[in-house]
Amino acid sequence: MEYCVVKCGGADIRGERIEGGCAFKGIRYATARRFEKPVEATLEGDIDATRFGKCCPQKRAYMDEAQAKDPFYYNEFRKGSRFEYGEDCLHLNIYAPLDEGDKRPVVLFVHGGSFTGGSSDEKQLDGSAFMQKGAVFVSVNYRLNIFGFYAGGDCNGNYGLYDVACALDFVRNHIADFGGDPDNVTLMGQSAGAMLITTLISSGMAEGKVKRAILLSGGGVRRLLMPLKKPNKKFWDGIAADLEGNIATANEEELFKAWAAKGGIASLFATAPVIDGDGVKDGDYAAHTLPCIMGMVGKDLLPHVLKKMRYRYAKLLAKRGAGCYAYDFLHPLPGDGRGTFHSADLWYAMGSLGNSDRPFGEEDYAISNEMLDRFVAFATTGEPNIEGKAQWRIYKTAGDIWRIQ
Repeated sequence: MEYCVVKCGGADIRGERIEGGCAFKGIRYATARRFEKPVEATLEGDIDATRFGKCCPQKRAYMDEAQAKDPFYYNEFRKGSRFEYGEDCLHLNIYAPLDEGDKRPVVLFVHGGSFTGGSSDEKQLDGSAFMQKGAVFVSVNYRLNIFGFYAGGDCNGNYGLYDVACALDFVRNHIADFGGDPDNVTLMGQSAGAMLITTLISSGMAEGKVKRAILLSGGGVRRLLMPLKKPNKKFWDGIAADLEGNIATANEEELFKAWAAKGGIASLFATAPVIDGDGVKDGDYAAHTLPCIMGMVGKDLLPHVLKKMRYRYAKLLAKRGAGCYAYDFLHPLPGDGRGTFHSADLWYAMGSLGNSDRPFGEEDYAISNEMLDRFVAFATTGEPNIEGKAQWRIYKTAGDIWRIQ
């Protein structure tokens, strides 16, 4: 392994030199006590950033995913990978083209997973391709399920949301040391990650810190899909009762399994960002003027609902003078009959086709390359148009949607 070292804060951070730059993995951006907001980490000493950090405890931490009833997403994104789990999971990864100057656009990616699972080190989320296109790419882990969204007793939830906000502050304070421009940050997220970003930028917590957003399969006005509400205290207090009041001291597995045992619709709607009266004061999901890209796939989850969310969001942003660009990813992935399943566009949007076992061909790589070029252009200037390709217009009608086939 060939190393590269960046002086950052009071630390020397050692990463791995890869094609086009350096990868710094598992950098601690914050610490947090259980059911408390995060505190930004202080960087000091020698930091080894050559391994991914822990991700939040979740279902796959306590089972063999290969033996699951339907291991599709395991086979697609995680097979052959190894993960570490723990509440001490507030780490991020930075892919930086250090040999190509500074003031690079920054893309901060927030993974999806229904607010209950996922991590920044899954195979499809490799940030190398963004780096090779000239952007500084950052991916972040945050607290999930009961660890990130508990809202019982005196707690109001949203800890996973505050983790992402803290990561944004960390990036703003330190990304210049990695060649990034702290005044040119684009938030990018998929599914639950897109919903977290939408909540963050609409709440005002990211004001002055973010230039634009890329929202894949989850951005928009949440009036039908998991509407933003006040915390469901009854649900969370029920879990505390099941643990006989030991919710603050239970070990990680006990805590997770107490939450998982509830299951059902109540868990689905409770385990998400809420109106906490602190950072999130209301349910206005377009109270900003940031330009956005909003994407969907052909066989997305609740596609009709997502389309309505997207269109309403674009209309609200247009009233505030912000442009919204939309795409529909309709290109079937090769190798099986799954077509364009939820999250299928991530291989292309991330430029990580080479990490997949699918028999991707020239057409797939061409699609991925164009998506990356457009996303990096958007992160650089706010417009996703590139030389030699068709004009991508601001979304007003269905005819403005970029249909990727």
